[in-house]
Amino acid sequence: MSPHQQWKEFADIDTLTCKQGHLLLQKLDGNPSCVLPFTYLKLVQRGYGNYDESIMNKHPEMMNTLMQNMVSNQNIMYHWHEMMQKNPRIMMDTMDHWVSQMKNNPELLKNILGPMTSDPQLREKMIDTMKNHPHMENYLKMNSKWMDSIHHQMMNPEMDQGMHQSTCSWCPDYHMYATQGNSMGYGSDRIMDMIHNMWINSEMSRDLNTIMLENPSHMAHMSEQMMEPMLNAIMDDEDLRQQMIDLMLEHQDFMNSIRHNNPETVH
Repeated sequence: MSPHQQWKEFADIDTLTCKQGHLLLQKLDGNPSCVLPFTYLKLVQRGYGNYDESIMNKHPEMMNTLMQNMVSNQNIMYHWHEMMQKNPRIMMDTMDHWVSQMKNNPELLKNILGPMTSDPQLREKMIDTMKNHPHMENYLKMNSKWMDSIHHQMMNPEMDQGMHQSTCSWCPDYHMYATQGNSMGYGSDRIMDMIHNMWINSEMSRDLNTIMLENPSHMAHMSEQMMEPMLNAIMDDEDLRQQMIDLMLEHQDFMNSIRHNNPETVH
C-alpha cells in the first residue's frame, strides 16, 4: 500500500510504513511520501519538507539509512567535521569512543589507516603527524622489526603513482563505498538545521560517529580535514599504537616512503 493510500485510510503519520531503503517524509502540505535518501535530502534542502526527528525516532531503520547516506556525502560531513573541530570536548569524546571501538574490533583501525597509508598525499601528511607526535619516534626506534625494515632496500621503485591496493593486503577497498550527492550544495539553512538537531542529540551524534568510523571512504575524506586528532588518538593508546606499527610494516608502499635512503624517513 502506497503512503498516500495508507494516509487516506489511517491519517496517522506514525502508522505509515515505507519499503526498505526509503525514508518517510511529511511534505509541507501535510502529505506523506516515501523517498530514497538522496531525494529526501534534496527535498529537505529545497524546502518541500522538513527533517522530522519524531518520525525518525519511531523508525530507527530509516534513521540509520539517512545517516549512512549523510556519511557518504562529503559536503554534509564537512560541516560535521567543522563542528567537531570547534568543540574540543566533543572531539575528545568522539576520539575516546573510537579508540574503544577499535580496540574491540581491530578491523575498524584499518578503516582509518588504510586510506592514510595508501594515498600518497595522505601518506605524506601521516608521516609528518607521526614526526610531530611527542613519543612516536621513540616507540619506533625501540621496535626492532621497524628499525630492521627501514634499512631494507626499497621493494617497488615505481611508487607513489596512485593507489596500489596490491601492495597492502589488509587495506579496505574504500572505493566500493560510493560517495553521493557531492555536486549538490548542502549548506542550506534547512540542511544545517537537520545537522544541528542530530548534533545536540547525544545518542544520534554517537550513532553517526560510529557509522563514520565504519565507512573507510569517509575516513579518507575526514583524514584530509582532521588527520592529526584521529592519528594522535591511535598513537596515544599503547595497544592501538602497536597494531598501527604492525599494519604499517605490512604495507609495502608506505614502508618504501620511509626507508633509510628516502628523504621522508622518520627513523
